[in-house]
Amino acid sequence: MTDQPNPFSESNPYDANSMPANQLPATTSGAATASMILGILSFCFSILTGIPAIICGIIALMNISKSRGRLRGQGQAIAGIVCACLGCFAILPALLLPAIQAARESARRVQSMNNLKMVGLALHNHSDTYRVLPAANSLGHSMSADGVLPEGAEGLSWRVHLLPFMEGAYLYEQFHLDEPWDSPHNKNLIPQMPAIYQSSSFNLEPGMTPYVALLNPPGDDERRNTIFGDGRSRTGFAQIPDGLSNTIVVVEAHPDQAVVWTKPEDLVYDPNNPLAGLEGARPGGFNVLFMDASVQFISNDIDPQTFHAMVFRDDALLPNLYEPN
Repeated sequence: MTDQPNPFSESNPYDANSMPANQLPATTSGAATASMILGILSFCFSILTGIPAIICGIIALMNISKSRGRLRGQGQAIAGIVCACLGCFAILPALLLPAIQAARESARRVQSMNNLKMVGLALHNHSDTYRVLPAANSLGHSMSADGVLPEGAEGLSWRVHLLPFMEGAYLYEQFHLDEPWDSPHNKNLIPQMPAIYQSSSFNLEPGMTPYVALLNPPGDDERRNTIFGDGRSRTGFAQIPDGLSNTIVVVEAHPDQAVVWTKPEDLVYDPNNPLAGLEGARPGGFNVLFMDASVQFISNDIDPQTFHAMVFRDDALLPNLYEPN
């Protein structure tokens, strides 16, 4: 005889074994709780806790959907996933921004160095053709006998006279070489500044360039000269006894020192403040062109006396760029 259930027996309503599966008390998913906690922490630790939070949240949602109501915490899982996404994708760009900016600045610096390199090659080609460099301030042809101007008069910049040596012969032929840079005709050519003189690093007005030569300090009685001297003289390589690789010819100046590219205006060197007009040109330093057409990035922390030795072409001072630490 088989045992029959006793209809008069009492059942315990809190006995899980006696309850249908769909009536068991629901519990919170541990994965959902972990997802929410890790998601909140991702605002501080970004992807370190953000990715685990997303994984835990997905697992929690899958388990909850299969539990037939025995698991809860769907809201916590979703909150954890949302917080993780915000922590990873909102904060991560901020963490990467310094590296992105450094990469962009490095690319701009290299572009500026390439520009200066092209200027250096043009100066050498000019010297190969005429045996001298162009004057910083002159009228007429680059080598005309009457091209040297009296003090105080303005003609055209050396940058204009380099045009035939940087694929700018057509533009050079459009200038009235016997007129100053700001004559009605020549002034209309300012917007046609070649790309070599443009700077991608600085937000300058059209026609402005940061590439300037170093000129003699006014009233300097020590009989020493920069490559371009007082701006009215023409220099040959034989007049650079300190050596082409030891003497700076053109610098990338601070944006505040930018000039109209056709104007015979450059940076007057100050022996008492050698880095005046150069510091802050870009983060950490500035680019310079040596007379041998090499380009170097000079640190703002350079010894002023070391930089001073690189400015003059005939002072018998040679820069020591390789001092031991």
